[in-house]
Amino acid sequence: MPANDKLADLFYKRNNCQCITAFSDFDSSPSSGPFRGFVAFGQDDNGSTTIFGAFNRGFDPNCTYEFLIEDGHNRVLYNITEGLNVQITNDGGTKAFTHKFNNINLNCHSNGILLGGHNLRDDPSYCGNSKLVVRTNNQHAAKQICN
Repeated sequence: MPANDKLADLFYKRNNCQCITAFSDFDSSPSSGPFRGFVAFGQDDNGSTTIFGAFNRGFDPNCTYEFLIEDGHNRVLYNITEGLNVQITNDGGTKAFTHKFNNINLNCHSNGILLGGHNLRDDPSYCGNSKLVVRTNNQHAAKQICN
């Protein structure tokens, strides 16, 4: 194929990133606050990350929550609230949620949320400095994002 062919360019752009998964486990530890659930992250070969998960308890159906990705210094890197559109159920859990974020990557580019400022692409198991945060006016919990 000619080098300027759009189809050839499509194949060139693919496979630039490693397909990788990560998670934030809101278990019974104090850093989980009242929340119990699991949020997973899946990076595709283009560097986009799909975030999906569900919680089975800890939410007040009368409150509005924010879902954030923060760095190790509690600075908000990404507000993913609107994209995730988490729906709280009457029993304090959530419905399953999923959204693909084209602007968030795990370890594909220098701003990857697992990198923590280091190039750890080849490390098989790593918790970055970034964490997933769930918060409202009176509740706050943060769990590290690990692969």
